[in-house]
Amino acid sequence: MKRSLSKAILHILCPLAAVLLCAKPSLFASLPSGGEYQMESSVVDNGGGEKMTGGEYLAKGSMAQIHMPDNMGASSGGEYVNRVGFYNPPYFTYQKGLTTVLPVTSNNAQLSFPPDSVDKEMFDITLNRDPVGRPLFVDPSKINEAIQKIVNNEGRWAQPATNNLMEVAIFDEQSFYTKPLANRGSLVMHYNDANNDGLVDASYPPVRVNTLTAWGLDETHNTWVELPGSGADMASQTITSYFDAPGVFAMLGAQDLSISRNFKAYPVPFRPNGPQAGAGRGQTGTEAAGITFENAPQAGDIEIYTLDGRLVRKIAIPDNLGWPYSVNWDVRTASGNKVASGVYIWRVKSDTNVKTGKLMVIW
Repeated sequence: MKRSLSKAILHILCPLAAVLLCAKPSLFASLPSGGEYQMESSVVDNGGGEKMTGGEYLAKGSMAQIHMPDNMGASSGGEYVNRVGFYNPPYFTYQKGLTTVLPVTSNNAQLSFPPDSVDKEMFDITLNRDPVGRPLFVDPSKINEAIQKIVNNEGRWAQPATNNLMEVAIFDEQSFYTKPLANRGSLVMHYNDANNDGLVDASYPPVRVNTLTAWGLDETHNTWVELPGSGADMASQTITSYFDAPGVFAMLGAQDLSISRNFKAYPVPFRPNGPQAGAGRGQTGTEAAGITFENAPQAGDIEIYTLDGRLVRKIAIPDNLGWPYSVNWDVRTASGNKVASGVYIWRVKSDTNVKTGKLMVIW
């Protein structure tokens, strides 16, 4: 009787095993460290393991599933369950007592937190980059209301791009996990600036990278709350923030009205006909290049005055300047005439911010 039952079970399971073994490699992933991968079947392993009894196959890193899914990075620190093809976005399973690290290559994000941060022995994590169009557990109307509020207050610069929104869900078979983590982690989000001009690609009005910060959705008041963490890292084009609880996160910009301490005019003195004339470092300029004001704010004016207070020229700062945010003055008056040799006062004003300095012109 037992032998007949075993044959019946094998008759059912072997076709399923054949499907699993013949599946495309892109559906599989390399095994993570710190956990185990299990397949329940009655098959002999496809290299590296042993034939198991009892209808269970257990691979502890020996059955190397050879390819990660195209849209996912390597997972480490916990048990990994690849459900690509059944769930989108894919889910990853972790263990309570192990460090959780989930890098996602194509989504340009990384989530990590210490062991024992989630009060579940086993839990799943997924990163959803379309929480408005395909929500997991947060009502998209809350997200839209929060976006409208911050745009009304801060202007269109605070409108998040589609790929600057992310929903992080932690859950198991019973429920979503919504409590704060026992131990604070970190969330890294990536912005796009392919030409390194200091502006977020395809943003309009242009959003300067240096204004980007990470925000979390307050689902009680339907507002965005700025998260502590670091500002934009222009080298890696990322923003890192603390991660305290699952929810919806965004990178939001602002109009840059600050006047940097690095705002400056050069060359000073401006002497395009002198012995050191030229456009290179340490030289005194050329008439064609004029005087450059660098690190300008995103709105406002630059004014040039004589020492006795007469306005010589007023230059409006355009809002679409790329890095290093330079504004040029042709060293001429508003009527188009060359200014006289002498010392001048420059004044930059943006909103309520003001800074002044001196420059010298020698023809």
